[in-house]
Amino acid sequence: MTVRRRALWIVGAIASVFVVLRTIPFIGANTGRGVDSLDYRASARLPLFSRAFLGGARPFGYPLYLKILLHNEHAAVVGQLVLDTAAWLALAWMVVRVTRDQRLQIAGAAIVLGIGLAFETIQWDRIISSEALSTACGVGLLAAILWLYERWTIPRLATVAVLAAAATAVRDSNGTFLGFVGVVLVICVLMRWLSRRVLWLALVFLVVAALGSASASAGKRWEGPLKDVITLRVLNSPERTDYFLRAGMPLSPAEIADARGKCVAPTPTPGCALITNPAFYTWIRDHGRVTYAKSLARFPATTLWEPIAHIRDSVGTRVQVERKFAADTEEHAPVSKFLEAVLFVRNPLLLVLWSLVTVALCVVALIAGWRGVYVLAGALVALTYPHLWLVWVGGALEVARHSLLASVQLRLGLWLSALWLLDTLLTNRAAPTDLLLADQETA
Repeated sequence: MTVRRRALWIVGAIASVFVVLRTIPFIGANTGRGVDSLDYRASARLPLFSRAFLGGARPFGYPLYLKILLHNEHAAVVGQLVLDTAAWLALAWMVVRVTRDQRLQIAGAAIVLGIGLAFETIQWDRIISSEALSTACGVGLLAAILWLYERWTIPRLATVAVLAAAATAVRDSNGTFLGFVGVVLVICVLMRWLSRRVLWLALVFLVVAALGSASASAGKRWEGPLKDVITLRVLNSPERTDYFLRAGMPLSPAEIADARGKCVAPTPTPGCALITNPAFYTWIRDHGRVTYAKSLARFPATTLWEPIAHIRDSVGTRVQVERKFAADTEEHAPVSKFLEAVLFVRNPLLLVLWSLVTVALCVVALIAGWRGVYVLAGALVALTYPHLWLVWVGGALEVARHSLLASVQLRLGLWLSALWLLDTLLTNRAAPTDLLLADQETA
């Protein structure tokens, strides 16, 4: 048996164990539901081509998924398990394909499938919510980008476009992040750091981001999160509170005291403060977004530092959905919890330092003339901050849950950077057709 064949057999064995260990906890768990589940159910029963469905109170991706499955929630969670598992297997296979050292191919498959088996990722398969599909689309998109990196063709670019659109349809923040990535790609092409054909990839990301933004604006999905940001964060800062009051925010001192640090609602809502002032909600709808955007520029230090200062609340925390007063899935997966403890480093300082060292090493390797797919892994790490920033400024509730894809992105970037930097060092050669490099552009 050749070394390559032996490596493929080992990778196949790891993949088989991955499927088994992902399925067993799923079978023994309950189907989890929450407030979001009720909203998705209601949206799924709206007419398919209505404005209320395509531009409603929720992104239409998950309601469409439920509609396709005829509102069968058992089929929905099974489908989430299948799609999530397939996405992780696809990513592991592409990591094997782009890694040149055969020993590191095995390590790469083990790392990717280990992250995919961690409790942080498997726990969402059993829940009627968008997290599992968002992760599947994000992981699948990364696999498709690696496929495109391997060889640039129109069908592969089309696959990237479909998965980018799916990720955006499932979650608004995914589309916003892809729009940011699209802008970064355009800048890199203009600086002649990337090949001109990367503009097609940038165009894909910008188009899906624009469509997602249009849907979110039509459904005014920004109003609720902005209200929470104002009451939970802005009102806790005297300087920012004064800025919003000078911009016309119609809250009295008594209302500010009642609303500070809490979610608010115009009608009695459990856990929220009651603010019946209709002018406040009208002001948010008419002037809130512009005022908030200006405040981000007015207080740049706070704007830039807050996501890092609260990194424990995002990538440093796991939402414990298995508990009774969460989604109550009662899922038990000792192996997955062990892998999470090993692969999902939670310490904020260690995460920041590890990220900075990783990006620095990638930059040094690039300056030294080394070429390879490690650049893409380093970009995943570098782009985690803007991803977390977009999630942070986009809402103040359930930050850890909304940061799930950014959390997975960071861990994949950190571990794959180490893998591919070592691979580049051992093989001492670049990929023959590297779409990342402007000086290797082909006709």
